[in-house]
Amino acid sequence: MEKLNLIIQKIFKIGDADINDELSPLTIPTWDSMNYLIFISEIEKEFEITFTMDEILNARNLGDLKAAMSNKGVKF
Repeated sequence: MEKLNLIIQKIFKIGDADINDELSPLTIPTWDSMNYLIFISEIEKEFEITFTMDEILNARNLGDLKAAMSNKGVKF
């Protein structure tokens, strides 16, 4: 979880205490389309996974992304 939180802090410019599964474009002003793609790319690189296009487009919040990561064997 620490690696993921560091990526979130770096991309979205928020503090560790503000990170929760409900984070989304509605709750973080810096979660725009460009930062989201950078975020996905950083996750894929760090955890050596690849999201499907459906996973990327259907994720509504951080919890959805973590569920997809979990399905790919990432442990939290």
